[in-house]
Order: sequence, then structure tokens, then C-alpha cells
Amino acid sequence: MADPSNITTPAGTGTGGPNGTTPPVSDQQKFDEVVDRDSKIVLGILGGIAVMAALIMSTVALVQSSNKAVTTVTKTVAAVAVPSATAPAAAAPLELNVEGGSKKGPDGKMHDAFSKTEFTAEVGKPTQLKIDNKDDVPHSITSAEAGVNIMVMPGVHTYTINATAKGKFEWVCIIPCDEEAKGWAMTHPGYMAGYITVT
Repeated sequence: MADPSNITTPAGTGTGGPNGTTPPVSDQQKFDEVVDRDSKIVLGILGGIAVMAALIMSTVALVQSSNKAVTTVTKTVAAVAVPSATAPAAAAPLELNVEGGSKKGPDGKMHDAFSKTEFTAEVGKPTQLKIDNKDDVPHSITSAEAGVNIMVMPGVHTYTINATAKGKFEWVCIIPCDEEAKGWAMTHPGYMAGYITVT
């Protein structure tokens, strides 16, 4: 058996040098350490980017799936109609507004209200509503039975009712409003509820 005190190691490979110090690190070892450190940083950054991309794609998918759920309503940002000799001109949109605290109720208090709450439409024929939402929050015209769900955003926008069934249907604003009266207007036609008559 060899005497351990007689074993020598090649220069630069031992764990201790003279006087218990670490021998100088080679250029290759320095390079390997820098590559190892930099690759960990790059992998961390790429991992963060991957997580952000996954979150963005999930959000986009969620928005798209919610948009697909509301297939009966389209929002028209700008409409340009060119009348032709063979097609009748489209009817002008019905104009109305919605405003917070604008209509006095039987309780003597002012409630949120649409200026017009009864609409007529035809199955298969788009009916346009030009709505000026003077409130700073969205409202809605929603009737599941008629197949109508319009999100009325603040400002002036044109919306389209594409009713899917004939009859007289009640609609309501499904976004909490008329808070001072605990949502009273949302359950009373003529305020934040009304009727759609579809023929």
C-alpha cells in the first residue's frame, strides 16, 4: 500500500496549495464559471418571459371565449352606408341615453335610467341603437330570452340588436347600478329595465 504522504497531484488540480491556499484558477475554469452564471441568468429571464407569454395568451383566450359567448350582439364603431338603387336604405338608429340619477321614482328619489326602455325588433333583421351613456361606468341591455346582451360603454356608441325569438321580452341592466337605492332601478321597467317586442 502506498504511503499517502508520498502522493502528489498535478499542478492546478489539488484542493490546497502551499500554506493552505487555493491554487490559481485557470482561464478555462474562469470561462466555465462565467458561462454557468450567465446561462442561469438567461434561463431565468427566458422563464419569466415564458410565464408572461402564458398569462397574456390565457387572457386573450379568455377574452375571445367571452366574446364568442355573446354571439347575438355586435358593436359598430363606425358605419358607412352606401345606398344602392336596388336595396332599401337602412333605418336610422334609435337614439337614446342612459344617465345616473336622472329620473324621479315613486319614492321621491332620483334613480339611474335609460331615456327609452321599450324597443321593437324583427327576428333576422338587425336593429341599431345609438346610445349616449352619460355615466362613467358601463350598463347593459340584457334579455337572455330574446338573445340580446349589449354592454353599453361610457360615451356615444352604436349597438345592434339581433333578436333570435319572437315575443315580448323583459330586459334588465345586469351591471350593478342605482347603488344609493340598492339597485331599485334595475328591477323596475322604465328605469334600468324595460321590454323588447320582437316580431
